[in-house]
Amino acid sequence: MKKDIPQNKRSLSRREMLERHRRREYQDTGHELNEFSRRALSGLQYHPEKEPLDATLRRLDRRVAAATRRPFPIRRFLSIAAAALLLLATGYFLFLQPSGQQGLFAQHFDYLPSAVKIESGNRGPSSYEEGPALREKAMQAYEAGRFEQARELMEQHLSRYRRDTEIRFYLGIILLGEGETEAAIRNFEATLSGLPRPAYERPAKWYLALAFLQSGRDESAKGLFRELKNGSDRYATGAGAILKKL
Repeated sequence: MKKDIPQNKRSLSRREMLERHRRREYQDTGHELNEFSRRALSGLQYHPEKEPLDATLRRLDRRVAAATRRPFPIRRFLSIAAAALLLLATGYFLFLQPSGQQGLFAQHFDYLPSAVKIESGNRGPSSYEEGPALREKAMQAYEAGRFEQARELMEQHLSRYRRDTEIRFYLGIILLGEGETEAAIRNFEATLSGLPRPAYERPAKWYLALAFLQSGRDESAKGLFRELKNGSDRYATGAGAILKKL
């Protein structure tokens, strides 16, 4: 391994992978990357165009997390992202193709845009007036796609305001995206037990159903998808599509 990754060369970061792929720059013309990263960079050109590279990497996050039964995000372990790209370069993209419940989860999971109200720099119910800045920063990070930072801020906020089920709902989405299914389930169930607003009921049921699907609890997932199917929104459409394959 030391021969493959010289210590005097730097590693390719996830952000740089995405940026170079966007510019279609697949060669280390500056000779500044280690061998492993150069091979990964070259492999970017073989990535299928039908799926954005970032979506592929997030899907691999979830695939590895499910296999190890613990969070293992590749944004923290960049060598795994590089390994994924090597698989693409050598024609083993099938490794990333999900099947069964994992496939349904990957097809339907996304990060729901925030519905947290913003008024005059203050967010959320007045009961959180002592900590609006932390709550606001958490949702700003979420909206910007900085999910690791958002999670940290949300957990800090919830350590003081445990009954803030609105923030707990978005924390659940982040946890689910990172493969921490059981923790996500607890947060979605808490949201449903104390809805911040009635409009959150169907989204919370949808993500709870996806969490059950991800954890292999098909019957629990089916029950929620059947409830959601009786509607005319995106959750009804998604639930109907999933039920046809379960």
